[in-house]
Amino acid sequence: MPEMTEKAPLKKQHRKKNRETHNAVERHRKKKINAGINRIGELIPCSPALKQSKNMILDQAYKYITEMKRQNDELLLNGGNNEQGMKGGQEDK
Repeated sequence: MPEMTEKAPLKKQHRKKNRETHNAVERHRKKKINAGINRIGELIPCSPALKQSKNMILDQAYKYITEMKRQNDELLLNGGNNEQGMKGGQEDK
């Protein structure tokens, strides 16, 4: 059996420092992710009475972005004439 030397406690200290550093980096990463999700949550339309979970925010953001993209694609395909033309045409009649 190997004898205990001064190196063993130094290894434990080194591992502990590495673990603490990793935990701090991970906490910072999670904090940035949560802040980003909260910023997205402020942009999507929803009832302010709802307490939104991160999952709900991401799901609603996906639906909102998908719908905005669909509307944008439709406007690009139609040249924006249908909606403007329909509104203007109805008022002129």
